[in-house]
Amino acid sequence: MSRFSMVARVDDEREVAEAEDWIARFREEFTSVSQVGCGCCVRAWLIEGPRELADKVPAALSASTDWDRD
Repeated sequence: MSRFSMVARVDDEREVAEAEDWIARFREEFTSVSQVGCGCCVRAWLIEGPRELADKVPAALSASTDWDRD
C-alpha cells in the first residue's frame, strides 16, 4: 500500500468538487482516507491505497506531506 496526499483550495469550488468526486470514485479501494487541513482556506486528504491510485490523483490536487510513502 502507498500513502499519498491531496489538497484543494476552498476558494476554488471546482478543485473541491474534483477532489470529492475523485475520492468517491475510488473510496472502495482505499485502506484509509482522512480529511485534514483548516477547512477555511484548504481541505486536504491523507490517503492510503494502491500505488496506481496515487498516480491517478489529478495534478492540480496532488500534494506532498510527511504522510506520503511508496
